[in-house]
Amino acid sequence: MARIVRIGKKRYAVGLSWGPLSPDRPLRPQAIEKARQSQNGLYAIFGDIEPMVGHCDQGGGVKAGVFVLAPLVAEIWPANTLLVVSIEGTMVGFQILNGLVYDDVCGTPDEIRPWFEGIAPEHKWDHVSSPWGAGEVSGSAFFDSIRTSGVKPPRLRSVGEGRASAIKVAVLVLLVLLGFLAVSKVVRDRREMAARLALLSRHVIVRVTPPARIVPLGPFVAECREAIDRIPSEAAGWTVRSLVCGKDRIRILWKRSPGSGTIRDLERSLGTRVRLAGKNAARSAIPLLVPEYSTPVEKLPALVEARKDLASVLEYYNLDYQTAGESFLPGLPGGGGDGFSVALPDLPEGGLLSALSHVSGLSVRSLEWAGKSQWILKGELKHAPIILVHRRPGSGASGLEGPGPGGKPSGPPVRPAAPRPVGDSRQGPLSGRPSHGPGTRPGADGKSEPGGAVLPPLRLPSR
Repeated sequence: MARIVRIGKKRYAVGLSWGPLSPDRPLRPQAIEKARQSQNGLYAIFGDIEPMVGHCDQGGGVKAGVFVLAPLVAEIWPANTLLVVSIEGTMVGFQILNGLVYDDVCGTPDEIRPWFEGIAPEHKWDHVSSPWGAGEVSGSAFFDSIRTSGVKPPRLRSVGEGRASAIKVAVLVLLVLLGFLAVSKVVRDRREMAARLALLSRHVIVRVTPPARIVPLGPFVAECREAIDRIPSEAAGWTVRSLVCGKDRIRILWKRSPGSGTIRDLERSLGTRVRLAGKNAARSAIPLLVPEYSTPVEKLPALVEARKDLASVLEYYNLDYQTAGESFLPGLPGGGGDGFSVALPDLPEGGLLSALSHVSGLSVRSLEWAGKSQWILKGELKHAPIILVHRRPGSGASGLEGPGPGGKPSGPPVRPAAPRPVGDSRQGPLSGRPSHGPGTRPGADGKSEPGGAVLPPLRLPSR
């Protein structure tokens, strides 16, 4: 049984069982396996070229971490040594052959002497010493050699330290994971609390709707008319075939008459660059600067009211529109919408221009020449947002407008009819007045009179 002996200030384990290990395989698993086969719980590995393992049980002060004495003796004494020495009343014997530990024993003199006398004659020793003969070595000389060797002996290790280390690592990883989860939960709870407090702190939730951008009809027509006045009806044998007045430019399509000038002649006549648009065709443009303004959408009427305002003006001036195919006005696709397209007998002016300009939310997109003196006005009706209100069962059908807070209607109020055009002080747009022809307005005597100039100042050729 292994014991603990003290040399100077250090404690050493003696009495281990020793055996060889294979240098071709990992040493530690082999050492643990040999120790477990002998039902020992501690082991120590000694040597690199010819490795050995010493193993013993735990007890009597022998435990993991204690130095082992036999490897130290094998390092500092001759390669073939048989040595017995008394340490603190305990006889300790070592058999070293070719630098390897073969025996490591401890006990009483009566136990160790037969062991020594049986081994001594078997080999040719480099050094033999014991209390019973063959060159006895003094205890002080042995102790001095151990204390001054400068060699660090191996320590005893537990066969379960690998498993214990794995368990410690697993526990550490688990603790780190639990800590991470705890910190994550704290951070998440704080974020949720901050979001909830921010939500509770909002007494009023305001949805900001950007203002509507409106291109007014009056300035638009004025800019277009001024630019059209500068367009010749014919230039170097080229004639105007189409003209579209937009909010930023007028786009013109020119057609060349057979045997007339070239496209360079057209450029010299217009004093500007043109682009090819196919055989005997070219396009030119005149920049426009039409002002536009913003208005809050809450000040605009609902789309259905804006439609009625526009329809009233068109009816008053006998400009036909239709509802076939669910189109609101001629030129619109089925299903309606906020866009419109109206055929006009001329550029709008006078009472018609004033009445259309007073339709709230009307914004112009373009004026297109349709041949002779006819024009097509395209635009859109900017309107208040449509709010869907779901009524409770039994309280009426769901609709686009419903009661708001306090029982008030949520939609905008119904606007009055379109302003009465100049020239009629007796009848409104929706009254049963006499019918007039397209493009005319009623005069003071109830007869129709022209609604404006039939053609622009410079007459455009007909298509």
